[in-house]
Amino acid sequence: MFGKNMPEQPSPPDGLPQYIVEGVPKQADDDLRALQDWIDGLLEYRENLSIDDLDVDENESIESVEGSSNGTVVIKKVSCGKEGCKCQRGELHGPYKYVVRRQGGNVKWEYKGAVTD
Repeated sequence: MFGKNMPEQPSPPDGLPQYIVEGVPKQADDDLRALQDWIDGLLEYRENLSIDDLDVDENESIESVEGSSNGTVVIKKVSCGKEGCKCQRGELHGPYKYVVRRQGGNVKWEYKGAVTD
């Protein structure tokens, strides 16, 4: 029989603003596909940064940059800034792991800890 096993419209994720919850389902299929493409592009822009996108101090050293599913993974060595420390002579601390993403117009660094072999 027609309609007996019809799938239900998916529920929106928790926390979405009401205007999105109400407005998105009303859009035409072509507009939904365009919206999905735009969201995919926005996520790509936020999550995948190149080394040229990263501002590092002159007393830091980027060891590697790799894309991942939830941001760009950056391995870098840093200076602690303490007078007389070995890092003031160029022997930087680390390497340390960070996940880097764009948020708004800024690049946010999330410290993940020391890199262990």
